[in-house]
Amino acid sequence: MGKVIVNHKKFLGYDKDEDGNLVINEEQAKIVRRIYREYLEGKGTNRIAKDLERDKVPKWDGTYKWYESSIRKMLQNEKYKGDALLQKTYTVDFLTKKRLENDGQVPKYYVEESHPAIIDKDTWEAVQLEMERRRAYAKEHGMKRLEYATVKNPFAGKVICGNCNKIYGRKTWNSTSKSLKRIIWKG
Repeated sequence: MGKVIVNHKKFLGYDKDEDGNLVINEEQAKIVRRIYREYLEGKGTNRIAKDLERDKVPKWDGTYKWYESSIRKMLQNEKYKGDALLQKTYTVDFLTKKRLENDGQVPKYYVEESHPAIIDKDTWEAVQLEMERRRAYAKEHGMKRLEYATVKNPFAGKVICGNCNKIYGRKTWNSTSKSLKRIIWKG
């Protein structure tokens, strides 16, 4: 039986033991579990990233700048449920070590239970379904982004006309009198 080699650099939640096996880094695993939990509680990837920065939660490299795309990749990464998809990328030039995304140029291999899981399979699957539900919602309502809500505008992208199915947007209405300013919702 062969041994699965999984890269653990730039990968929050795991270290390698002296035999080269992935082992859970419990401090980092708490962060991974938080990200999955908050996503299922309704937060978007942008809000999760901002909250992690606000709380000064370190990334894998010890820095505190989180990106929406990084959170999304973490939520989609099968390694957190203990599986491994091998050869997601491949080397095109061994001299320069240039790598490209594998879109079928070389075979991919899926290995179940290759290492300890941080996230149970049911939670991981629930996150995948929720991501798809949010994508379908955005597509159905003609939204370019999945997340518009901000702290000052928590209803952005969530107020929908019951007749025409369009998203209402928050606008600031200024009257001719400079002192009168109102927030309105417009479709």
